[in-house]
Amino acid sequence: MSTRLFLCSVTAGLTVAMDMGSGSSASNITNLPLSDPRCNSDTCLAFKAAHAASQAQISWASQFLYGHYTTWYYLVAIFLAMLYYAFKLFRYRRPVSSSQAGRTGLPKKAVALLRYISYRRIRGRYADAFGLPSFGLLFFVLFTSLYLLLLTFVQRPYYRGHRGYGSPPLAVRTGLMATALTPIIVALAGKVNLITILTGISHEKLNILHRYTSYMCLFLSIVHTVPFIVAPLKDGGAKQLHKQYYKVGGMEYTGTPPLGILVGICVLSIPWIRNKSYSFFYRLHIPLYVVYLGLMFWHCAQELDSWDYLWATLAVYLTSAAARAFYKWQTFNIFRPWVQGFPAQLTPLEGGMTRVDVTVPDDFKWKAGQHCWLRFPHLSLLHNHPFTIASLPHGASSQTEKSSREEILRFYVRTYRGLTKELAASTVRTDQALDRQRTVHVDGPYGGLVMNLAQRHDQLIFVAGGGGISACLPFMLETGMRMAKGAAFTKCIHLVWMVREECHLQWVRDDLTELVKAVGDGAFVPHFFVTDASSRRESPNATKTELDKDLSKDISVAASPASPLEVGSVRYERPFLLDILPSILMGRRIMVFGCGPESLKADLANAAARVQSRVWCGDADEIALHTETFGW
Repeated sequence: MSTRLFLCSVTAGLTVAMDMGSGSSASNITNLPLSDPRCNSDTCLAFKAAHAASQAQISWASQFLYGHYTTWYYLVAIFLAMLYYAFKLFRYRRPVSSSQAGRTGLPKKAVALLRYISYRRIRGRYADAFGLPSFGLLFFVLFTSLYLLLLTFVQRPYYRGHRGYGSPPLAVRTGLMATALTPIIVALAGKVNLITILTGISHEKLNILHRYTSYMCLFLSIVHTVPFIVAPLKDGGAKQLHKQYYKVGGMEYTGTPPLGILVGICVLSIPWIRNKSYSFFYRLHIPLYVVYLGLMFWHCAQELDSWDYLWATLAVYLTSAAARAFYKWQTFNIFRPWVQGFPAQLTPLEGGMTRVDVTVPDDFKWKAGQHCWLRFPHLSLLHNHPFTIASLPHGASSQTEKSSREEILRFYVRTYRGLTKELAASTVRTDQALDRQRTVHVDGPYGGLVMNLAQRHDQLIFVAGGGGISACLPFMLETGMRMAKGAAFTKCIHLVWMVREECHLQWVRDDLTELVKAVGDGAFVPHFFVTDASSRRESPNATKTELDKDLSKDISVAASPASPLEVGSVRYERPFLLDILPSILMGRRIMVFGCGPESLKADLANAAARVQSRVWCGDADEIALHTETFGW
């Protein structure tokens, strides 16, 4: 009994002593100075005061406004583009009359100056590898980047005095800015999207902005990540960083997977890498982004309005995908029988070209300059590829004739790698024309121009490289038909077509012959260039300087024995567009239309920029440029 009492008294004494010790310890932490390492939570009054002062200086919630600033920027940009589109629609409603020609006032000279600056492009290996756009688009990209940089770095301080005071302001605002870019990135990528409807800018043009906006999002994401690494290292070194990274509910851990995926997506989208392995890029791009979007929901953890941007992104994507699947994609079009496709005839042509003639119902509508994505089930159920429509819809004289009429979509498919190579091989393996009849699934049409070229310009100049002739051909045929009926303002059509081998000139011989018959050899002037060195007819001792001098001369329109037509000329050399283009300008209102490799389009853009001097001198009223872009 005495032993029991002794043990109870000892235990009670220890408990009282421990309680007194704990109270003393808590009291010591509460009153510690901020410089003491143990003063690292709001239990310490000095830490709590410093925490409150840091939040009062730059509050955590205030950084979410930077996501709003980013959103308002691109909404205003879309609104301005929409106003310009409305102006163009109003302006293009009426055709240009002859009385309007010859009036080169100050507004037209100002437009020429803007075109002189905006059309120009940087040439060179690295410029081509990274797909640098025109100066005009590059200026917009740089201006947007500057705006985002100012939002990122103007407000100071970037860090708080201690990681425990809250997330670094620099990290929070850049994270919200990157998240706010997510909806516009997806909107710019969609083939059916609201931006195209509002601004008239085709999706293949918007795709360039899609790529650069993704690079901006990656930059902001990296800037968002760095402070979350630096802040713990400043507080306690690698040990503190490890503790913070694996802390329960820590956002450093959940942010790593989406950042890694974003880096992978952006690296694969660099034009040089994408072109080298397009099939690999195509198959991974959308699945990776879907995973990225799902991980962003996990990472953002519904902090304030962070999920609003992600829900908006999901809404944009699903709307675009549904519109494409059930309206544009003819296989599942709600107005057609499902999963049937259209019959197509595959015809191999000389020089690695395959002509694809797709028979479509008479209610399938398209116009010059549009393109479709084709899927060949006998080659691949998943892979599709964009091709320009090289034919025009036929008119019908009566409703009865129209109801029984079928239309032909014609595509010229140049053989390269992947799907196009497999398509060409499939036509070679079959000897009979009947065996080349296949089923093709059509997704489209997309793209096109707002203006009617035949009613706005008295001279049209088409510059094509190889298979790029398919983009020029429907515009030439359409203008030719209008000229034959006397319903066109256009007086002259020039074609500059560059091919590698002479046999390539036979690809569209019948169509060009039809055009010559419609408008006459004086109104249609073709210039053919064969660039294969083995086919050149000039002396092997000719120097580059001599060839350049020769190119600066006016191009002869006399018939050539090698010409596929009765008019035009064939020259066995690579043309220098800076000399060619000025030599064929003869109208007052001129449209230059180009389609071909990136190097050709860059040279043509620089040539079109240089000839703006004709407008300043009063020799022309307008020299506009349009190039087809399929570099996504």
